[in-house]
Amino acid sequence: MRRVPWVSLGVLLAGFGAWAAALLAPAANLLPGCIFKRLTGFACASCGMTRCVLALGRWEWREAFHWHPALALLAALAPAWVLWDLRRAWRSDPFPPLPDSKAARVAAWMILLGVWALQVARGI
Repeated sequence: MRRVPWVSLGVLLAGFGAWAAALLAPAANLLPGCIFKRLTGFACASCGMTRCVLALGRWEWREAFHWHPALALLAALAPAWVLWDLRRAWRSDPFPPLPDSKAARVAAWMILLGVWALQVARGI
């Protein structure tokens, strides 16, 4: 039995979504904006993601990295992740278990907090 390459399908759909978002960029001004920023005056941890996705849809990697570095790096790593997933599915290997490491969880939180601090410092 072949395994379904779910990660590859998800990345394909996300890439299509970024491309479609770039086509719909003129309508982006109609979006309500960040409610957290409107209420507190500070950027939230995800501030800049919409503009990052719009930049990725136009293949403007430098601008995407400016708006949200973590998402841009994740998008840059996506091809390697897709190749891993296709190989895993072809060999009928199961997904490896998620890491149950406190260090991995702390690192993920530190990245998120670091991006948030950067967004607040830059006033995005």
